[in-house]
Amino acid sequence: MKQHRAEKRVKIIPAIHGKLTAERKVCEPDIYWILEKWLDRHPEIRKRRKDIRVVSGRWTTEDGLKTDVITVSITAGDDIAGYDPEQDADIYEYWKAEDRYWTSG
Repeated sequence: MKQHRAEKRVKIIPAIHGKLTAERKVCEPDIYWILEKWLDRHPEIRKRRKDIRVVSGRWTTEDGLKTDVITVSITAGDDIAGYDPEQDADIYEYWKAEDRYWTSG
């Protein structure tokens, strides 16, 4: 059996998830729109699009909201070394998972 070497990845969009609207309906983030906005800011990464991984899973928040939690990462490289996802937080700020949810799960 072949063993796979774990590749080092850099998180480019931290945990985000759906939110309840004022009408109490679930509004999920459009991760592909968010990712396109991110790539617009980092055009040098566009050529490495195949190295980007979107991971999601079902999640229930403390207040009972059933939603998807999504993270996005890319294979580490010199072009992304030292990247801090907070520099682009305005793109996904509304959807960002609150620490109290993310760290307790």
